[in-house]
Amino acid sequence: MKSLKVGAVAACLAMFSGAGALAQSGPVAVGTLPQGSLGYAIAAGVSQVVSENTDVSMRAVGQGGSSVFIPALNRGEIDFSTSNTFEAVFATQGTGNFEGNANPNVRVAALLQPFEVGIMVAADSDITSLEDLRGQPFPVGYTRQRLVGVMQDAVFDAVGMSSDDLDGVPVPNFVEGAKLLAQGSVVGVMLAPGSGVVRQTMAQTPVRFISVIEGEDAAAAVAQSLPGSYVGRVEPVERLPEITEPVDLIGYQYALLTHAEADEEVVYSVVKALYENKESLIESHGSFRRFDPDAMAFQVEGASLHPGAERFYREVGILE
Repeated sequence: MKSLKVGAVAACLAMFSGAGALAQSGPVAVGTLPQGSLGYAIAAGVSQVVSENTDVSMRAVGQGGSSVFIPALNRGEIDFSTSNTFEAVFATQGTGNFEGNANPNVRVAALLQPFEVGIMVAADSDITSLEDLRGQPFPVGYTRQRLVGVMQDAVFDAVGMSSDDLDGVPVPNFVEGAKLLAQGSVVGVMLAPGSGVVRQTMAQTPVRFISVIEGEDAAAAVAQSLPGSYVGRVEPVERLPEITEPVDLIGYQYALLTHAEADEEVVYSVVKALYENKESLIESHGSFRRFDPDAMAFQVEGASLHPGAERFYREVGILE
């Protein structure tokens, strides 16, 4: 049954593929996380701006997790996806959440904005650190979003813990984990502040985030596990009521990915549209206020830029 479901998803994504041409018969797909996630909102914003400013018709296609849409990207069944810098490395090299399953055709098109992920708990909880989670019911497994499990393992490993120290509750993805938190069945869940899932959870129960990286040793350990990541300090602001005090989360760059065989002119047109239309991106979603066009070409060891993107970045002088 599982193989049939994966096959059906791949077929659905393939229907949206642009087949590497500007004058495509249907929309170009951007594989991304489910609706309600910040990842979906970012992909939808990218798709809107590209569709309005090029001859490329683009659509965000939300799926259960990157374990579905990145292999589809690698096979050329879709032309783009969203993810992050360290997953691009994992996918290309067959490490991390893609251990033993290399996707060598994955390429980076653009860095879109900094992103932070951490652990959210009930506002009235007495949990203030990772150590407080020992023996507590907490989501594990993430069968449809293995990357979340890899990130979760990275922060626990950094403080000498593992999933074995938790009262693990298997979940397919963070959406189900958030539902369990709202129900009181688990004490926390790994999520991104500002996402729709966080807002939905807060509508049912007040929540807050705790720091997941404390000290230089922990920061170095997490960076070793998640290439290109860093300590992302998030301060309380009015638009993020779930941040009740400054917290240090996993910081990384969210990226637009493509594949090696994607048409060079299509990729060139897409990154050009993003570079030239920051204000339109902000109108699509406020998180793009953090988008820096001059940082789109930032490179991480282990992941490669697509030639179409590289050509544009050299033309505008942000890549030597």
